[in-house]
Amino acid sequence: MICREAFRDLEDVEIEFSVKSGRFLEEKNITIYITYRGTKRRLLVMKMFTGRPPHYRKWIEVFMINRELIFNDKIFKFIDSIYEDNLVKCLSNILQGGERLFIEYIYDYETRKALEIGVPPPLTRLGYILFKNGFTWFKDWYFPEGFMEGNPKLQAEKPIDENIRRKHIDEICREVRENIDRIKALRNLGEYTWIMDNVLKRAEHILKLCKY
Repeated sequence: MICREAFRDLEDVEIEFSVKSGRFLEEKNITIYITYRGTKRRLLVMKMFTGRPPHYRKWIEVFMINRELIFNDKIFKFIDSIYEDNLVKCLSNILQGGERLFIEYIYDYETRKALEIGVPPPLTRLGYILFKNGFTWFKDWYFPEGFMEGNPKLQAEKPIDENIRRKHIDEICREVRENIDRIKALRNLGEYTWIMDNVLKRAEHILKLCKY
């Protein structure tokens, strides 16, 4: 089962995967449920397209994500948890160069607010997790272009080779440098202080990878 290992060492709860066929032979719809003391709640949904070589590459979309699931006497936290990190890492390992991962972020206040005020995607909470897992090209689908795309999502793509990876890193570094003063200024606005503190920490880590 795809990425069941991301939820290893669960305590008190059970994980369940429901897999259904998609629109095409190569597409699967995967729903992950968490059950606690007989109560089952949906955690998230994934759509996986396994590719159609040589014309179409593999892609995975994660959506309908719940930040946390509340049961009578237990809260299962997903965002900012080891399970979120494990899932992104697992999905990254499935994808190769040029293949894409889409993750909905409407549920993610920190990422959503940062993107709304123009923070480069790799410096956001979600974008940085993707960056650490080998994704170097990003697109913010903040305004879906039709009726089938769903909520805003972050698209991340892996580089096809080392030269492209270096070019992507250089572009990220340029974008970080161009925005760093504005980010510092936004930090002085009370409602954004904690978000910009986190963004600046990520910027410091990323700039260490840059060529000066």
